[in-house]
Amino acid sequence: MDDYRAVRELLPAPPLTSGVEQAGRERLAAAITQERVRKGRRSARWTGLGLGLAGAAAAAVLLLPTAVPTTGPTTPPAGHGVLTAPDGKRFLLAAAASVASVPDTGAWWGSTLVHGREFREPGQRYVLRQRESEETWIPADPEGLTWSRRTYLGAGPATPEDEAAWRAAGAPETWTYGKKAPGLPTEDAPSGIVRAAPGKPETFSTEDWDFRIVLAGKPLTKMNEVPDTPEGLRALLGAADDQATVDNTARLLFFAPVTSRTRAAAYRLLASLPGVSAAGAVTDALGRPGQAVEYRSAEYPTTPYAGETRTRLVIDPDSGMPLSIETRSVKDGLLLEYTAVQDSRWTNDNPLEGTK
Repeated sequence: MDDYRAVRELLPAPPLTSGVEQAGRERLAAAITQERVRKGRRSARWTGLGLGLAGAAAAAVLLLPTAVPTTGPTTPPAGHGVLTAPDGKRFLLAAAASVASVPDTGAWWGSTLVHGREFREPGQRYVLRQRESEETWIPADPEGLTWSRRTYLGAGPATPEDEAAWRAAGAPETWTYGKKAPGLPTEDAPSGIVRAAPGKPETFSTEDWDFRIVLAGKPLTKMNEVPDTPEGLRALLGAADDQATVDNTARLLFFAPVTSRTRAAAYRLLASLPGVSAAGAVTDALGRPGQAVEYRSAEYPTTPYAGETRTRLVIDPDSGMPLSIETRSVKDGLLLEYTAVQDSRWTNDNPLEGTK
């Protein structure tokens, strides 16, 4: 398993020069090595690593699997950390109130994500959607193993209109590009091939990996010290560029196994940030109804695209749980890439433990 593949795929980074990328990898590798020699630690840490990323993405949140706290849920006192929000974004405050009561104790934090990319087939006649599922089980025990399972779900026409064009083209089961294929980094991608057929599940375990926030100049922070107020989160995640602050907050919501109180604070912070506009009722990438906000991300999409993009966060306001984070083309609305949260919860059982 390529350690850096998990980093790249979980939180896509903007294109880097070879020198910047190599320096960042060396610093990340050194940090991981340093963590591995700290055997016997009693609590997980988020390591603040300034990797020297160019532009506004220097403050992007980077999360890697780790042990997590088992602090029980608490309900914020009346008025605690509540910021105002425009009418269109008030659903975020409702989501914050709902998620604050979600239980966050257990031996494992489990999540199942569906990653998807959309891109045009080599002849530009229709759009393909390529998907992969990622199931992750992170132990509360800081000495435990993190278990993951990745499954390539295949590729096919993105819409009924695309399916009609695909059938007119002979319903191919593979697509060959002149160079590295766009989309997910499958084994066939370097050869320029995209396959329709699903792949076999790949299950693996890792140890001594930590959640890390890549925030230039930020200190080490224990997981149970992550702020649980909007003001505290802004102090931790904030950047000179408001776009990067929004990115950091969104990543925390979608990918970090933080307490329910911290997640509620993230919703309140997101509701107050400029540049975040309400998109109303939408259907997410998995066909689920929700309420959405949109913003211009400080990060470039992993899928190569030269035009302007918008990022959409889809939330279930009733449960307060995040549904998907999606990047679309402003010009034609093409869904360039997405991550949908199919399931996430605390539990005492890990179905992957001991399997390969």
